[in-house]
Amino acid sequence: MSTRTAPQWIWTRPDDPAPCNRFHYFRKVFELESVPDDPRLRFAADTNAQVWINGRIVRRKVSRYTEEAISAENIHAGPHLHGGRNTIVVLHHNWGDVPCFMRDANRHAGLYAEAPWLQSDTSWKWTPAPEFLPHEEQIIGIVGESKRLRYPVLIDGARAPGKIHDPDFDDSAWECACAVEDGPWPRRPVEQETPGQREHPVRPRTVLAAGTAERPEAAGPAELSRAIVSAKLSPDENTRTSVEDLLRGRPCTLTGRAGETLYLTVDFALPSHGFPFLEVETSIPGITIDLGYGEIARTLYEDKTLVREDGWIDTEGVAGTHYADRYIAGTGRRYAEVPDERTLRWCTLHVTFPEEGSLTLHDFGFIKSQYPIERYGSFHCGDETVEQIMKLCMAHAEVAMTDAYVDTPGREDGQWIEDAQPRAKLAASWFNDTRLRRFLIRTFAEGQDEQGDFHPFWPAKWPIMMPGNFDWSVQWVCTLYDEYMWSGDTELVRRYWDHVIRFWNNVAEFVDEQGRFVTYRTYGDLRMGYDCTHTQSNGLVTPWLIERLGFSMEMAAAIGDRDQQGEWKQLHDRMLEAFHRDHVVPARDGVPAHVASRFETTGEEIDRGFSQSGQTVATTAGLLPRETAEAAVDYAFSEPCGDPPEGVRRWNNPTYGYRCLRTLSYLDRSERAVRHLKERFAPYLPGHPDNRISHALQGCYGGPLPEYWMSREDAGLAEGEPNPHQPHDETGSHGWCATPLLWMHDSLLGVRVLEPGGGKIALEPDSGGLPYVAGHAMTPRGGVYLYWDPQQWRLRVSIPADVRAELTLPPEGRGRRVRTERADGTAEREGDLFRLEGAGEYAFLIW
Repeated sequence: MSTRTAPQWIWTRPDDPAPCNRFHYFRKVFELESVPDDPRLRFAADTNAQVWINGRIVRRKVSRYTEEAISAENIHAGPHLHGGRNTIVVLHHNWGDVPCFMRDANRHAGLYAEAPWLQSDTSWKWTPAPEFLPHEEQIIGIVGESKRLRYPVLIDGARAPGKIHDPDFDDSAWECACAVEDGPWPRRPVEQETPGQREHPVRPRTVLAAGTAERPEAAGPAELSRAIVSAKLSPDENTRTSVEDLLRGRPCTLTGRAGETLYLTVDFALPSHGFPFLEVETSIPGITIDLGYGEIARTLYEDKTLVREDGWIDTEGVAGTHYADRYIAGTGRRYAEVPDERTLRWCTLHVTFPEEGSLTLHDFGFIKSQYPIERYGSFHCGDETVEQIMKLCMAHAEVAMTDAYVDTPGREDGQWIEDAQPRAKLAASWFNDTRLRRFLIRTFAEGQDEQGDFHPFWPAKWPIMMPGNFDWSVQWVCTLYDEYMWSGDTELVRRYWDHVIRFWNNVAEFVDEQGRFVTYRTYGDLRMGYDCTHTQSNGLVTPWLIERLGFSMEMAAAIGDRDQQGEWKQLHDRMLEAFHRDHVVPARDGVPAHVASRFETTGEEIDRGFSQSGQTVATTAGLLPRETAEAAVDYAFSEPCGDPPEGVRRWNNPTYGYRCLRTLSYLDRSERAVRHLKERFAPYLPGHPDNRISHALQGCYGGPLPEYWMSREDAGLAEGEPNPHQPHDETGSHGWCATPLLWMHDSLLGVRVLEPGGGKIALEPDSGGLPYVAGHAMTPRGGVYLYWDPQQWRLRVSIPADVRAELTLPPEGRGRRVRTERADGTAEREGDLFRLEGAGEYAFLIW
């Protein structure tokens, strides 16, 4: 193989470094004697790019965050290479120097390719991608005209280039690339630590409606979404029946008059994320197909309809204005794909005919693009409602895992640290994956400022919400601790130790002489009205800090930093004393002692607040005497379903929903926890009497699950009255809705890691009144299987090698006789506890 120079960052022209919303093709033909022994291609782009090798797409997006820390994709090109002439084609999309919630703006566009058999240099050719109409109309969010997303995409199919993937394609009119010597990126990007996305086509599950649409003309990108929203629809059953051929894998043909618009609206059944595609055929040039997207059918904020049974979609109701795309059909049969990510549950197509004719829709859907999870974990219980909830939670877990734990791919494509921490624990247990967690640890550490504050959704650089509030920032410390407990990796702890110290030094600045943590910079349970001022201490957040300070003390001991451990022990004890003194309200007038939501340090009389969320962390962290915790929780989560009595506020954030379930199970109230789960989640299942969405829109799985949980009925709101517990721009694709999956593993199967590295684990099964509980949960040293059937009185577990398991009998079996029917290792009993050691299966009969 010939000697090659180092790869270069390349771009089009030096005088156009960061064009706004522009697409360019880059192309290179290269010769191989045979398929190389090392077929890996390292590829990076700023801002985004799609990559084809010999006509096969191998990347639809790159993991690109901040320019100075850009990393390279590791692309396995081997299956697509061959001896002889090969072609690589890149469709580069530059966002430009525009603010965007999702990723950082760019100062310079570029791409980088490196392999033993290929590198980017000035021999590459480029041309503007002629089919993508240039414009600078950014999608504008609902709240405050925030620029959260990117751009509508307009594609003119007639202008698409010919066979650019063919080595013999004539690119002599294309220009040669220029090298970028002083770009903002690393000269040789490090390899991205997370894998590329798993992608496959997904088609609609049902056709909601089809017919004709009267709508204003939409000449440009700013008018597309408004034309869809303004349309007056006339559903037609014959048209809908014809469109249903798509569901059968057959093409459908739409016939229209000159100037007429036909429409069809489909339901994909679950919140999904990826790249919309069309395959169409027509002899009429200039037919326009506008694509609009919907995530939720009805808002909880103001009870506004966003999707109707006649197929109307308010495509601006979630992401914002201009949220639509357009394909202009050329003649013949053509395939088109929107090269930018969209999130949807429903999708509508508006097909406008410039003259009388027909268009055949051969295929339509989207390329689902998600993090490549492997579902090792499972949960079964014999209760169809709970298992339906589990499936819906799984959909939310997956849709918000892309190249990071994004908050919601439909509106906020950034890592929100508060919910990313439990979602990362969920991913370890269910998917045996910790790569996104390690990525989160690294990127947030890079974004920590000199005072020790973390940006709440780094690496997005939105200027709001900085410095970050402490209860979210401390989740970074907890995430590092979680990874330490999983891996036992003390070198990882040492790598980020200065960041941990810097954070706690910052916290200590807000702890007064009495040990109270006093600041307005806390969230607690969002949108629940117990915000603190600069003279108040938050009763939800203080236990978090105390618990996570304890985690940090464990890590200090693990790396031998005894001085820091001792310093933190003093701070921990001062805060704990203040917590008991100031945040635990004594019993009075039939209300038990409980954790108040806030404390006023000036002595001024305020509403202290009694909330369900406030009793959670203090309980599970062991900060309250058990009898105090039981009384407070029994009062806040009354029988039978855990509803709060008057004077106690419900939880609202789904992560606090998880903590509530965990707290109930921690206090041996899992039956109430199961009923609470059903009461809160079942109204989003299909056919449930409290599901406020029409049956036609519920779909086969129900959902999507809401962003926040306080419904209009919970809040007792009148018609038209805004819900203060919900955002203006709620979505249907939030990842934090998945957290009950974590509770199913850590509280019903009862699988938890007790020692760093997973050498010791706890198994504490609890049926929670379900017919049985069974499932697989991953631990650092392998999978655990657990089955508990309280009707058969049989308990069976399997554990991996090199693990000591402490198996606690389920509540129904405690104090009873037990016969060991199988033990592939040792099983020693001490009361209701069995100590298991040795890989294999253990089976017990209880009576």
